[in-house]
Order: sequence, then structure tokens, then C-alpha cells
Amino acid sequence: MVHHSAADAEVAVRAASAGAAVARARYNTGSRRTADRGLDFTTEADVEAERAIRDVLAQLRPGDAVVGEELGSSGDGRRRWLVDPICGTLNFAAGVPLFAVNVALDVDGVTTAAAVADPAGDVFWTDGAAAWHRAETTAPDAGVDRRLDPTSSSRLVTVNLESGYPDDSGTRLLSDEVFRARFSPRFLSTTLALAWVATGQQAGYITGGDLRGSVHWTAGIALCRAAGTVVTNLAGAELHTGDHGLVAAADAETHAFLLDRLHARR
Repeated sequence: MVHHSAADAEVAVRAASAGAAVARARYNTGSRRTADRGLDFTTEADVEAERAIRDVLAQLRPGDAVVGEELGSSGDGRRRWLVDPICGTLNFAAGVPLFAVNVALDVDGVTTAAAVADPAGDVFWTDGAAAWHRAETTAPDAGVDRRLDPTSSSRLVTVNLESGYPDDSGTRLLSDEVFRARFSPRFLSTTLALAWVATGQQAGYITGGDLRGSVHWTAGIALCRAAGTVVTNLAGAELHTGDHGLVAAADAETHAFLLDRLHARR
């Protein structure tokens, strides 16, 4: 059966919301660590959230493959769901409310639907053509989808300094006075900050690393593209090629400025 992207987008929203409900319920409850990977680790809540997401996908898209951060790969085929149940586990475990639930559908290498859920209640989603915000169920406008409107007016730019992405782009920007005179850098260990470029809450996002097919990055990238932001690799070329990494900006002028400052000291 062929599924339309709009229906797939709704599945992504439902799956991400199911994971967010678990994360929200387990937040600040002392979720036990179940695996350590250097500076990173997994908690019981991560696993429970992924299981909740997989339950939705098994019910609504039983024939699709799933690749999860915690439970690995299952199934095979052209359609593959990429799942990061809690992006920002270190924040989550520390009681810092900055983390996201990422769900994206990859069909033959193209992201056709995605959702990023902020356990605070917001869900940002795309059907590949446009990007939208849906408020929590208790909000006055609950269930109403509003088109995302990127803007650089916040002057906030997140620079990813995760040790797993060995690139000096972030540290170079931090010492660049031209950049710091215009934007206020932030350091948030979650891809929720990338989604905020699509929502207009942040002006830009920068990270190193090879992000191809990643459960962490695919949903946020899809949101940014559908919302009309400018997304390239660190060299300003096509994403997932060459210099890899990512520069996402609310508009072309901001993107050009960030690229200029990134390469000013090379």
C-alpha cells in the first residue's frame, strides 16, 4: 500500500507525541542509567520512550523498517523510520528541560515526513512540503497547526560543542568578535535547538560531523528545509557532502554571515 506523505506526517506526530509523553512522565523521577558510552549514556526512560514510539509505528505502519537510537534496527524495505527517543539525555538526566523526541521517515534516501516533539508540549512537524507547529492538548489553540515562520530576530545562534563531532568550527566562532558582536551564542546539547531555527526561536545552528541518515539530525533538518531556512554543509555546499557538518540559518543573509565568520580565520 502506498501512503501519502500527509498521512505519514500524522503518524510521525503521533509517534513523537507518544515518546514525549513517556519522557515527560519520567522527567525528574531518577530514571536509572542502563548503559554508558563514554560521556554519553542511556536511561530507562530512553528505552521506554522508544518502545512507545515503536508501538505506534507497529500499529500504524507495520510493514515499515525502524532504526532506533536505543533498540537498533528492525524490518527492511524502502521505508525506514529513524527514531531518537530522547535527544539530550544528559540534559534529561540532569533535570534540565532541554531535550527532544525525533521521528523521521526516510523513503529511498529522502525524508518525506518528520516530527520533533518538545516534551514541554509543542510538536513541530513536516510532510516534506511545509513545516508546522501543533500546540499541546491543554493549550487554548490545542490541535491547531500553525505554519512555521523562521526569523533571525532573536539573535540567538546555537553552536554544537559535543565531543563526538571533532570539528573546530564552534570553538573558532566563540573567539570571533565580529560574530559575537552580532549574535549571542548558545550551547544546547539537543537537536531541539536545530528545530528552533525552523520555528523562528533561533537565528542559526552550527555543528560539525557526518550527519547522513542520523536518528539525531534527520527530523530537524527536514523541518528546517520545509520551513524555508537555508541549510548547507560547513563549506556552504550541499548538505551531507564534502566538508559535512551543518549550517542552518533563518535567512540567506544570516547564513552568508555565519559562513563568512566560520571561514574568516582559516
